[in-house]
Amino acid sequence: MNLASRQAGVALLLSLVILLVLSLLAISSMQGSVMQERMASAQRDGVIALETTESGLKEAETVLDGLTDLDDFGSTTGFYDAADNNAPDPFAASTWTSGQSAAAIAGTAIDGRTPRYFFEYKGPVELSPEEDLPRNLKGGGGAGGEILESARVVVMGPGPSGNSRRILESFYVFDPS
Repeated sequence: MNLASRQAGVALLLSLVILLVLSLLAISSMQGSVMQERMASAQRDGVIALETTESGLKEAETVLDGLTDLDDFGSTTGFYDAADNNAPDPFAASTWTSGQSAAAIAGTAIDGRTPRYFFEYKGPVELSPEEDLPRNLKGGGGAGGEILESARVVVMGPGPSGNSRRILESFYVFDPS
């Protein structure tokens, strides 16, 4: 038997092993690409959810600026009074559902995504005339300061996929007169 006939099978076996290694490298590379695509999509979803939430916060602040009295707090859905200690949990899914049992107010939809928000009245705040900063969250005290009202604003904005959401909390000082 000559040498060429004995080595013919080795070349085939070696080429199959090399093909197997290259296939494993290609599959591993594809899995990495798919994971990176998922991470990029999740980040994009989160950024869009944050933009929706910020839009809802701006709308909620406009609602507070438009109040002429404090009668809604404690008596209207989405308006809670800190003294009653009945504001909903911002991390509970039921807080943000729509329908009759809704605990939050639906904002203006943006490309099919509706931010939701609620308010919690915190009480009067006296602003220092020199610094224009809250001095006393209980009200009263000090001389010459302007007394305004304060509220906690909590806003949730969903992402486009429905798998993400962002929640922002803000404390807002307003004049209901």
